[in-house]
Amino acid sequence: MRVTEPTARKYLDDETVRDMARRMLFEFVDEQPGADLMEVPRTVPLARVFAGVIIAALAEAMQVRAANESSDRLGDVVATYGQTLSAFGQITAAAASGQAGDSAGIMFPPALLRRAARYIGNAADLAANGGKLPDGVPEAARGELAATLRRDADGLIAVITTA
Repeated sequence: MRVTEPTARKYLDDETVRDMARRMLFEFVDEQPGADLMEVPRTVPLARVFAGVIIAALAEAMQVRAANESSDRLGDVVATYGQTLSAFGQITAAAASGQAGDSAGIMFPPALLRRAARYIGNAADLAANGGKLPDGVPEAARGELAATLRRDADGLIAVITTA
């Protein structure tokens, strides 16, 4: 992009930077940075079928994100998404053994769901805005991939905010 500092300052004045920082703080605080998400209260019920959709969306999002990372950052991307997938799997497995026949769904910590929604939404933005697609995904599928990821991220946020 080669944007110079003077050019950036035209668009990013002190007030804009403060607003961005404030917005980021309030958006990320709900993700409970640094918390062990396996130990925080699980207060949001997620239908089993939707939990499966989110697991699939996270796997797809990880592929989109990985396709857009440099080789020296790839391990961090895989680890971040892998930890989130692992948490979803562990919670789902525990629910399957402890909630057999319970149609209410699986209880998840809201912070985990918010992180998953952010990861999926970021991948949707990458796909929609010309980011690299994962190997094997044809260019003709870009719009559908972006729309599906966006729908899943937005659906997850809707579940969290109505719980």
